[in-house]
Amino acid sequence: MTTVDRCGIYGWAHHVGGVAHFRITEPLRAFGGVSDGIRVAHGLDLTHETLDTYDTILAHGVHDPERTHIWHELAAFGKHRLVLDVDDAVWAPDFAPMRDHYLSDGNLQRLYDNVTVAHVVTTPSPVIADHLSRWNRNVHVVPNTVPAWLLEHTPPARDLPTVGFQGSDSHIGDWTSSQKRHLQRFLGEHPDWALHTYGGHRVESDSDRIRHTGWCPDVETYWRSVSMDVGIGPLRDSPFNRAKSDLRAREYAALGIVAVLPDLPLYRGTVDDGVTGRLIQSHQTLSGVLREVCKDVDALRHMQARARRHAQAFTTEANIERWVTAWTSV
Repeated sequence: MTTVDRCGIYGWAHHVGGVAHFRITEPLRAFGGVSDGIRVAHGLDLTHETLDTYDTILAHGVHDPERTHIWHELAAFGKHRLVLDVDDAVWAPDFAPMRDHYLSDGNLQRLYDNVTVAHVVTTPSPVIADHLSRWNRNVHVVPNTVPAWLLEHTPPARDLPTVGFQGSDSHIGDWTSSQKRHLQRFLGEHPDWALHTYGGHRVESDSDRIRHTGWCPDVETYWRSVSMDVGIGPLRDSPFNRAKSDLRAREYAALGIVAVLPDLPLYRGTVDDGVTGRLIQSHQTLSGVLREVCKDVDALRHMQARARRHAQAFTTEANIERWVTAWTSV
């Protein structure tokens, strides 16, 4: 195992949400288990004591004026290795609040400036890597991953076989009128199936077969609450979405959930079509593919088991060397 320098690595997060979890907390957790005593920590503050203790600073998406000033001071000081992670194509956002934030007040230009002075740039997306390589030649693609324990986790019991979806408000625009109709059609044709949504997307209904779980306080709590047989995730083919990671498919597989997702490049390979899940082709419909997947319970169970075996390649433990290789590339 390659190591970081003896002082260690500190993850400087600006929030405690999902992005910070996957791009800072989770890789540092796995590295801490194999780092042979090298210091590893993360937090919201960057103090003088922290800077004296750690020689590598890992941050995500720094673009606000205050943190940008600190980032450039660190670059000028020259005593720390600076690793900047970017996980969304914020220069081409579909979601209006993200567009209003990044495409105003100099936020996007500050992000590019911070990418430029970083020693290392990481991202889960080859599309983002290609874009950011204009500002920094040392860009590494490191996928989002899940902890190994997730593959052994038993989800909560459910009364009915369940189709589910998890996502933030930024994905509401991916649910076209056609997608909604096809989901309703499937539920109408299958009264023995339920729907459970998680996070920011709620399906309004009086049916006791349709449930919603709001935002959980942390990612692990969410994982332990998820209970579904088939996981869906409509995604419009847009520049922003083409730069998304395949995390949804990886989480589904690790939890033993059969993914039914659009046939986009980010999911090809992660979902082995017809073996561990299904990729919806342009000539197919959501209701039609769900109908095929759910018609044979035994076949569905076999697909769930294959998905979980496939997910062994998606664990943080199996991929930590990729993070370390990026962190130590200078």
